[in-house]
Amino acid sequence: MMSAEVEQKVLACLRKSAPKDMSIEELAEATKLHRNTVSKYVAILEAGRKIIMTRTLGNAKMFKLKEA
Repeated sequence: MMSAEVEQKVLACLRKSAPKDMSIEELAEATKLHRNTVSKYVAILEAGRKIIMTRTLGNAKMFKLKEA
């Protein structure tokens, strides 16, 4: 799967779940991608300021789309 496809899947998932934030684990389950893959692309999207980390729940980091 190409990187742009993975990014789009993650962004689409977050868009659909808004305003609820999602963990990497939840995103992996929803996109049917491996947790490590999702983690990598979440880091890329966060660095690109497309998504933001909202909070931590135990060890889980929660993310949502950055509001324009």
